[in-house]
Order: sequence, then C-alpha cells, then structure tokens
Amino acid sequence: MLKMILCVWFICVSALVQAGEVNATEAPKKLTEFLNGIQSMQATFEQWVMDGKQNALQNVTGTMWIQRPGQFRWDTDEPYPQQIVSDGKELWIYDLDLEQATKKTLDKQVGNTPALLLSGDPSKIADSFQVTAYLFDETGEWRFDLRPKDKESLFALLRVHFYHTQLRDMYLEDSLGQTTRIEFKPVQINKPIDPSQFKLKLDDSVDVIEES
Repeated sequence: MLKMILCVWFICVSALVQAGEVNATEAPKKLTEFLNGIQSMQATFEQWVMDGKQNALQNVTGTMWIQRPGQFRWDTDEPYPQQIVSDGKELWIYDLDLEQATKKTLDKQVGNTPALLLSGDPSKIADSFQVTAYLFDETGEWRFDLRPKDKESLFALLRVHFYHTQLRDMYLEDSLGQTTRIEFKPVQINKPIDPSQFKLKLDDSVDVIEES
C-alpha cells in the first residue's frame, strides 16, 4: 500500500515539475486563441459535485450544445432532469420533475454564467478574470486557472483543461469549497447546430416563473 501511495505521489510531483507556467500577459491571449477556435461545440458530459469536505453530492450525465454568440443548452439526464437553454438574450431553467421553468434575462457577465466562457466573446476574458496558464510539454496539455475579478461571482475558481486545442474538462470551486467537475466526451467542434436546439419547447402544463 505504501509503495502504491509513493508511486502516485511521485507521478503527481513529476507532472507538477513538468508543467511550465506561461507568462501572465500571454496566458489570457492563449486562452482567447483556443476559445476563438470553438465557434460551436456539442458533447456528452459527466458531472461530479462534491462539498467542501469532498463528500459526493451529485453525479449526473447529459448533453450540451454551444454556439456563438451566446447560445447554449445543457440537458441533464435522470435522476435530476433539467434543461438550461439560452438563445443569447433570455435564459431558461426548466426542471422537468417539477414541471416548472424559470425565465430570466441572460447575465452577460462571464463570471456569473460559466457557460458564457464557451459561448460568449473570448476577447472579454481578461476583463472578467485573472488568468494563469500552465503547459505540460510532454503531453501537449494546457490548464487555465481563471479567478473572477467580480467578488459577487458564483465561483472562486474556474479551471479549463485542453488537450492540444480540444476542450477536455472544466472544474469549478465556490467560496465554500464546493466543487464541480465536468468532463466532456466525445466532443464535436464547429459542426452546424440546428437553431431550434436553443429554443425551449414547453407544454401548457408547465408553470413559468419570470425573473428580472
């Protein structure tokens, strides 16, 4: 057991040593370059949520679509079926079990809506975040750590991981230590997406709540 722990420790330390931190000025430019290469994206995902003591709170799967400018959709499967949809102007959150949908104006601040990191304007990244980047030379992997400048942001850290230029996963941590990790697979980049994906279709039985 001790041997196994030491091996894992050695691998982790080696990865940290091999990771080179990118110049602070170049970090947001590199992230912007990667994001500019994603005009549309669709993928299945698995999401894990843990509390501040690393106790599992939720593990769900789903499908996501994004398309610039500002359009995105995240459909979560059972046991927590939910649809989060935006056409770039309005944001809908539909809880299927409750037959309830909340409609609100989309907050264009990336620091408040992480999905806008993928569907919003990449040139505004540096306005909303302090960006740190690390390059793992041997694997071609990039890690970007984004810390919101807005103290009212929903999260304290957003970590984005690319393999070469392909988005692999996202990691979020809030001020209480709760973490969310989203792994994307498989990923389809820059393929046409039907505009109807970003329109929420509701039955008359659904209760709609409008928020300003």
